Amino acid sequence: MRSIPRRAIHATFLLPLLLVSTVGHAQDGDVEKKTRAVLDRYAERSLSQAWEGSRALEALGDETIPWLRQALASESTTRQLMAAKTLIALGEPSEVDRTIVRIAQDTDLQADHRAAAIRLLSDYSTPTVEKALRELLTTEAKGDALLRVATATALYEVCRDRELTRDALMPLLDVDNAEARDGAALALARMGLFDGKVKRVLRALELEPSLRGDQARLLLDQDRMLRSLERAVDAAPAPTSVVAEELQQKILVLERELELQTDRLQRAERGGSGRTGIPLIDELLDRVEYFYAEPDRVERNTLVTEAAKGLVGSLDPFSSFMDVKDTKEFYEGITGEYAGIGAQVGKDPDTDFLKILRPIYKGPAYEMGLLTDDLLTTVEGQTTKGMRLDEIVKILKGVPGTPVKVEVLRRGWKEPREYAITRRLIQLDSVRSTMLPADIGYISLAQFGETAVEEVETALDELAAQGMRGLILDLRYNPGGYLQAAVDLVDNFVSDTERPIVTQRAPSGRFGVQSKSATAEVRGDWPLVVLVNDSSASASEIVSGALQDFERATIVGERTYGKGSVQRLLPMSDRINELLGGETTLRLTVQYYYLPSGRSIHAKRAIDGTVIEEGGVEPDVVIEPETMELWRLQSLDELAEQGVFDEYLDQYFDEHHDDFARIAREGDAGATAEYPDFDAFFTPRNSSNAQVDDIRYQLRAKIRRRIEDERGKQFACDFSEDRQLQRAIVELLRKLELPAQTVPQYEMFARKFTEEKQL
Repeated sequence: MRSIPRRAIHATFLLPLLLVSTVGHAQDGDVEKKTRAVLDRYAERSLSQAWEGSRALEALGDETIPWLRQALASESTTRQLMAAKTLIALGEPSEVDRTIVRIAQDTDLQADHRAAAIRLLSDYSTPTVEKALRELLTTEAKGDALLRVATATALYEVCRDRELTRDALMPLLDVDNAEARDGAALALARMGLFDGKVKRVLRALELEPSLRGDQARLLLDQDRMLRSLERAVDAAPAPTSVVAEELQQKILVLERELELQTDRLQRAERGGSGRTGIPLIDELLDRVEYFYAEPDRVERNTLVTEAAKGLVGSLDPFSSFMDVKDTKEFYEGITGEYAGIGAQVGKDPDTDFLKILRPIYKGPAYEMGLLTDDLLTTVEGQTTKGMRLDEIVKILKGVPGTPVKVEVLRRGWKEPREYAITRRLIQLDSVRSTMLPADIGYISLAQFGETAVEEVETALDELAAQGMRGLILDLRYNPGGYLQAAVDLVDNFVSDTERPIVTQRAPSGRFGVQSKSATAEVRGDWPLVVLVNDSSASASEIVSGALQDFERATIVGERTYGKGSVQRLLPMSDRINELLGGETTLRLTVQYYYLPSGRSIHAKRAIDGTVIEEGGVEPDVVIEPETMELWRLQSLDELAEQGVFDEYLDQYFDEHHDDFARIAREGDAGATAEYPDFDAFFTPRNSSNAQVDDIRYQLRAKIRRRIEDERGKQFACDFSEDRQLQRAIVELLRKLELPAQTVPQYEMFARKFTEEKQL
């Protein structure tokens, strides 16, 4: 994916500065002195004593962190190890692994210092650490028993490679070096490898009054209990299946619980306080890893990532932690670009093959001749039947310029035909525009992406050149996007520089108040109507609300969604991105939007999404879209599933092409008279008792889609069927002092609205 400018991340590095600034200067100086005193006191002592110093540093708390990070650059290895261990214990392991890896790889250092660094690396399950440990195991650690135990044990913690660890440690059970021999036996026992040599070493070790003795005793107790249970089961009369299953479960739980306790002792030995430093999360992770029914599905980084999503997502509906996949999809969506074949697709309910819902009319699939309702039976030789939609889409997307082979089956074809479609970056248009009767300009904006305002301005110029007298700006279903795009769009229509278009502020005061105002120039003074609905959110609410406050536009439709909060995109650190395998982002609510009048559009919601305090923009003219009852939809679905609409078009489309093209553009006046043989064709086939007007509506929709495929361009709107758009047209004509009934294309629905008002 191409490089994407980040417009909303200028506060990324402000948070750490704000956190540091909360500590007073006197306290800083006091903590610095204490930290340096402890480091100086233990720096020249043995490692075991140095760990006592590390515990003393940990007791001083989080205020030591800045000075501990400085100590990582010390010339004293012991000082570096003390600082590293303390930072890990305080839950601040970021960037510490670089120092530890450097110590572990330094061949000039004593083996015990290198081994200590290697043990600390057990807290880092990253590709970089795993690579460094594997290299050590095949080089210096081969000839040094102490390093080999530390490296193999740490590597097992990082990647759980039992075979590699066993092959590295088994030979050490016969060496004279007691520390290496005992360490190898403990590590192998923790893996469940209790052969004769391992037990022999552990039996000698369990008598020692030491942490290692405690570990050996616990491991042997675990083994003895399991053997005892197994013998009892073997000696007892044949149990019922229920009893046998209960015994097996007890054995499994005991085994896992003892293994879990052993793992805690091991972490205590190397001085770690857990992989995250959060006791609840650490214990949950441990128990999931040991007890979950399908161990192959348990991956620690994935679990932590999902926990992070839950943590941030619990704040409000708009804050989120976006992993690599989420971040990529977010920026693809906001820029309107992706590399693929250029088609909206879904699964066909009848055949389960992939179906083209609509080709993107300037995309490669359309240029190769693919059309709406075509079935993609295979993609790269794999049948699409039975595959999940996201799996198929993943195959269709790829590197721009590369081909993807598909087999296509179209209605009327006896066999699928093969196509090789070259992927390319697909630009999804944000804007559709057209000139409606009576010189009414219409512009629909789908989202406020990077090119949104430029596209709207181009459309305005084209419509102005055609003699536009008034404008309808359609923001229905627009979810928002870039704030600056919203401000720039409003600036095209207003010149009020006294009141800001939008203001950002928050109760916390963490970020400064920001206001964005209009310039003195405007693009045009056409009468303006803005269409919104309950899916218009964020930037679209700022535009509609600001134009309403400035009394520049009449708002028509439904109350908007009420998303008036400001999210900042805060890229995560290099260490987190390396750990998770790509770019990740924190999307966090930091402020709220306020309109020119000072009102907030933000609707306050509970965690479950229930509205506590209503927000949004209330239209000047409230009108809901027409809806269809469920039974009517089901009746139409039955006709569609029987292929009735396709059969009609196969029979009549070519012969009546010009009439159908006009119906698609201008409408059918809500009557069936313009469709040849409508009653004769549909009445005997209407076994589902669908209403005649519903059949007419669905048939016209099918005709419009075929005409769109032919012209290679979507219709901008459908004023003959869209009730909300019709009401917006009536309102705009009122502003132009032109009765809607005098325009032939509008006469029918203008009369309908007049009658409704009288009622």
